[in-house]
Formats: sequence, structure tokens, C-alpha cells
Amino acid sequence: MTAALELGSSSIRSLRREDDVLKSRTSRCVYAVLPDSPAHQRLLEQCGLQFTTCEDGILLLGDGAYENAELFKSPCLPLMVGGRIPKGNPLVRQLISSLVEVILPIAGSRNEICALTLPGGAALDSSSEARADLEFYIRLVKLQGYEPKLVPASQALILAELVDSAFTGIGIVFGASGCEAILAHRGNPICHAASDHGGEWIDRQLAKKLNAPSVVSDDFPANTPAADQSFVRESLLSITRRREKLTSAATISGDAFTKHVEALIQETIFELCDALSGELIRSRRAKELPSPLPIVCGGGLIQTPGFGSILASVLREVKLPIETLRPRLITRADHSIARGLLISAELEATSRPAGRAA
Repeated sequence: MTAALELGSSSIRSLRREDDVLKSRTSRCVYAVLPDSPAHQRLLEQCGLQFTTCEDGILLLGDGAYENAELFKSPCLPLMVGGRIPKGNPLVRQLISSLVEVILPIAGSRNEICALTLPGGAALDSSSEARADLEFYIRLVKLQGYEPKLVPASQALILAELVDSAFTGIGIVFGASGCEAILAHRGNPICHAASDHGGEWIDRQLAKKLNAPSVVSDDFPANTPAADQSFVRESLLSITRRREKLTSAATISGDAFTKHVEALIQETIFELCDALSGELIRSRRAKELPSPLPIVCGGGLIQTPGFGSILASVLREVKLPIETLRPRLITRADHSIARGLLISAELEATSRPAGRAA
């Protein structure tokens, strides 16, 4: 048996095959702290919402927080900032642990493999901060009884969507906390690029343009009141929700907010594609692959109206050093990356000699 765990800064998803049936669990990566009172607890119980209590009040986690925090006039807060686990915040670390326990079922047998990816291109990041986060998540996966296998999200997208080209091509993920791209041959990475510009970066820039409060990280000054920190994060979340609800491109709506979004998306795409172009130029193997190569794109940002046109325009400007096909956007497959992770885990399991121990 195998499992997949897609860790994102905006949501977390698992996928597991049980009796030839794919079973999925998903949740948003947010939480809310409500005032603790018997009345609040009774109301939550009547609504069938799971909650727990802490020194600061009543805790709602995941979808329950995202959908109900406003009803209690409490801010809905992200568990991760920029795809990273906040330092010096044991409550958030415990909440992330609890969310993983809920989303990733206990392994059914010994030595089951769980392929996982990290938020915002962190699977391609060798920094000490990224390694610390990886070690934290690996411990959580092991506690659920699995042997973890790290797979970049862009590589998982290739495994899920480029079957017809023998898993050869370019996979790009435009996520909330960052973007990443990989060129792979038969599923094996040849070169990659990553950027910390993603949905969260776009929302911080929008906050500045709208003169709304914004923060770059979770490291507030020591004397910043907790209520002010919550207000800032909630302001950003409101902008995120507004961006995600866009229904038409600026050429149709003429809306100033939409124009700002599109300009920032263009900048985000350009930064990643320019970095990828540089890596392709330096890669001898990239030039030896048969062309034209397919490009497949996933991630929350591609849902933005007009994204495909912006991407095509940037690619014409950047001029990648290898010939490619028109990019294909995976807009109606929320489980593509999770499926790719599961494929990677299953390939790993079948390649092992019988009886091999983890």
C-alpha cells in the first residue's frame, strides 16, 4: 500500500489507494481562535463543528475555521507564512501536526511508502530553514506509520499528466507560497528553477497598492500586540479571497484591481521562466531531448481568468532555449499533484526487492 501527502501553504491533501479505490482527504491550512464561553461551545456543538480549547480560547482548525470564523467575528489565520512553519510558535506546530494526523490515515501495514511534497518549491530548497521544515514533516509522516519519500510538486505533476510523452517535458506549479519548474526525462529531473513569488507575494503587493496592512513574514516585532498581528493576517486573507473570486480578465471587466492582479501575475511568471531559461541554457542534457517538449502547468494561480494568455505572452518574451508545445493548464484536476505523488510512491514500491525492509 502507498499514500500521497500534498503539503501546501493554503491547503493539505492526501490520496491513498484502498482496494483499488482512490480515497482522498483535504483541508485548508488555517485556524481561528474564538472567545471561550459556554455559549460559544454549545453553538459549535449544535453546528457539529469539532473544536478544542487552549489558553487563548476555542480553537477551530482547517475548513471549520475557514468557513465559520467570520460568524464569530474572529480572524481566520494561516498556519504557514510563505510556505514556512513559523518559528517560536509551538501552538501552530501542534496544529499542523493535528491536521496531518487527520488528513493522512494511519498506514495499514509496515513499510508503506508515502510520497510527499512541500509548499512553495521547498522540496527544491537546500536552505537550513527548508531542511528544518522537511525534518518536521518527515517525523509526522513516520508517526503515521509510513516511510517518507520527498518529491517536488512539479515532478509529481509530470508523472500525473505527461503519460503520453513518457513523463518527459516541463512541469510548472504556480502555488500560493512560490512557484517551481522542472524539466524531466522519463520522470527523472534534469534541471529545475524555483521562485518565492506566488499567490501570497501577489497579495502582499496588492495590499500595498490598496494601502492595506501587510507583512512580509511571521516575524513581528516583539512588542506587536497579538490582536494587531491577527488583523494584518486577516486583511491579507480578505485580499486573497477577493483575488480568488475574480471571474473575468481585465480586458473584459476593466477593473483596476484585476489589472493589478494580472500585472503581478505577469511579473511572477516572468521571474520563474527567466530563471528556468538560464538553467536550460546551462544544461547539456536539456539540448539532447527530442523536441518540441510539452509543458504542463498546475497550482492555484492558474485558475485566475486570463492566466493562459499571460503565460503565453511571457514565454514569447523569454524565449526558452528549447522548442516547446503550447502550455497545457490543469484547471479542473485538484488531485493532479497528489496523483503524481501516489504514482511516484507506487513506482518506488514496485521497484523494491521482495521483503526489503525500510
